[in-house]
Amino acid sequence: MTVSMDSHNTMPAVVISPRAARRLADGFLWVYSNEIEGRDDPGAPVYWCRFMREGRTLATGYFNRHSLIAGRAVAWGEAHDLKPLLEDRLVSAFTRRLTLENGSSARIVFSEADLLPGLVVDFFPPFAVLQSSTAGMDLILPLLEASVPELIERVFRKTLQGLVLRCDSAVRRLEAVDMFRRVVFGDSAAMMRAEVAEDGVRYAADLVAGQKTGFFLDQRENRRRLAAFVRGIPSGRVLDLFCYSGGWGLRALKEGVRHVTFVDESRDALDLVKSGLAANGIDPERAELHHGDVFDFLARQQELYDAVVSDPPAFVKSRKNLPQAIKAYQKLIRMAWRRLKPGGMLFVCSCSHHLSESEFLNLLAEAVAKEHGLAHLVYRGGQSQDHPVLLSMPETSYLKCLGVRKLAAA
Repeated sequence: MTVSMDSHNTMPAVVISPRAARRLADGFLWVYSNEIEGRDDPGAPVYWCRFMREGRTLATGYFNRHSLIAGRAVAWGEAHDLKPLLEDRLVSAFTRRLTLENGSSARIVFSEADLLPGLVVDFFPPFAVLQSSTAGMDLILPLLEASVPELIERVFRKTLQGLVLRCDSAVRRLEAVDMFRRVVFGDSAAMMRAEVAEDGVRYAADLVAGQKTGFFLDQRENRRRLAAFVRGIPSGRVLDLFCYSGGWGLRALKEGVRHVTFVDESRDALDLVKSGLAANGIDPERAELHHGDVFDFLARQQELYDAVVSDPPAFVKSRKNLPQAIKAYQKLIRMAWRRLKPGGMLFVCSCSHHLSESEFLNLLAEAVAKEHGLAHLVYRGGQSQDHPVLLSMPETSYLKCLGVRKLAAA
């Protein structure tokens, strides 16, 4: 699918409710399906459009008749030409990341937070991954595939050697669009064996077929907090649950801890950990890799650790399954708590915006209480600065990381 970049006047009109109009004016970028009062029908289920109220254009964006989030705004008022608008959005987003450490990997476009709803761009020099999660963004993929490499070179002064298109996130099912991935250009094999550098640690990443875009950049600040803690326990042992490519555990090993146990149900993920161990010159004897279900592992495990990290995939897919998800988080935390030495640190994470930080903190406190434990809350973290939160859209805040220190029993 493609969309014309012709004059704004050719765009169909979508008439929205007074409530949706007020929310757009306040900086909320979504229009729900029950807020659509009328629309032009160009004969396609998805199209770029003008959002209108009482004959006035309020915003420019795109419409999808199959989605509960039927409209997403990209600009307020009229946009007469999409190409310069989108390129301006990209340049602005890229420029905001120039303050990051030179040469480091970063999320250089973060969807709604960068006023480009449905689009993520992760930069892993010299490669990039472009991810579209909506049907509306799919319409302008040809423009994005052409513009992103050129604008990365302009802003970051780096020539892109490969670009991967990832349109394979599960959320696309809600948009009624197919899932696919494609190498736009570059050496596919090299991008499946990419390397991500963070604070002197080298991580293996599969940018073509790995989870999400290949590496979880959003945990950068939280991994630094773990690093600060384990520096004081060089003889310590760390347990990295749902480890994927070893983001937490490899960081702990590079800081000098004696041993890390990595647990994941994906063999491909553990292969990435092995590659990471080799890339950092870490003796494989300092690591133990377990393939299997984390809950099963914890149920049969008896060893105690100086630090335990629990960074699971999102348990909360929607508000309606929040009660079941809270039970799953509590079960996981209780089992992880049992594997923690007195004085040790437990880092627990949630990556769902449906679960608030206060709800997460409450369920953590309840889980510890059920274990008759005592703990100090010593760390509250979130997503890294290249994943900014748009204040008018709380949905852009999703990652919670809580660190608690286990107190010895009285």
